[in-house]
Amino acid sequence: MPVRWLALLLLLTATPAAAHLAGDPGRPASERAAEPLVLVPLVLLVLGYGIGILRLWRRAGAGHGVPGWRVAIFALGAAALVAALLSPLDAAAERSFAAHMGQHMLLIVVAAPLLAQGRVGVVLLTALPGALRRPAAELSRLRRYLAALPAATAAHGATIWLWHAPGLYEAALASAALHYLEHLTMLGTGVLFWWSVLAARARPPLGRGAGIAALFVTMLHTGLLGILITLAPVPLYASYAMGGPAGALSPLEDQQVAGILMLAGGFVYLAAALAILASWLTRPPPRARSLLRPSGTAGPGLARDLAQRRPGT
Repeated sequence: MPVRWLALLLLLTATPAAAHLAGDPGRPASERAAEPLVLVPLVLLVLGYGIGILRLWRRAGAGHGVPGWRVAIFALGAAALVAALLSPLDAAAERSFAAHMGQHMLLIVVAAPLLAQGRVGVVLLTALPGALRRPAAELSRLRRYLAALPAATAAHGATIWLWHAPGLYEAALASAALHYLEHLTMLGTGVLFWWSVLAARARPPLGRGAGIAALFVTMLHTGLLGILITLAPVPLYASYAMGGPAGALSPLEDQQVAGILMLAGGFVYLAAALAILASWLTRPPPRARSLLRPSGTAGPGLARDLAQRRPGT
């Protein structure tokens, strides 16, 4: 695919967001005022990624450095952000806890892993002007500490639990800025978590095991939170309880659907852990890979061993 068409494809990803911003002038001013705070960073994210890919492919050749399938995955992640934050789902989240939980699941178990797989950090670093690239690269060395798997797992888990505490959740509903911070930290720690899992997978021999453990722990604690929300005997959040029924559902039924959505999101962590485990079990050990070519013929290591054997042994 020519690089100019790739850039156009990435730009089109943000088109639904622009259309949403221009639509429905009858919406409350408080809702419309918060949209540029979401729209502008999203457009900058897509543009920055497109510029970074163009630069990478201009140097290394199209499809090298960051292959095309990763670019497609990034585009899906950007589309998930649009669906979560700049679609009718965002307006529904003002009235329905289940819709709001749907937003959160799109951010942490759909958009975040897709953006991490798309190598968003590396590509955005490449997109920066030369004068800023080196300081940003130096600053990015902090990720060695921030993205250490235990730290990233703890930060992601704490963010999910804190923002679903009734007091902080209600405060975010009442403040557009705090609501923006809620979604930003959920997405940010989510990308950091998934990136750390993917990075750990590449560090043998125990990296895959660490990634599986982090995914399993995250599945357990998010599942526990989902169970607590689902089985709560009364509505936990006053804003939704006082707002009346969410469509055909009572506030308590709406809350139960939200808890089930969080439980369903845990299956994404489980699926990722099983995928890593399957790749671990089916991948031959390093010694075997050095002895055999992918086609199954004798590789350099095996040929050398055979040549060194004495005749008749």
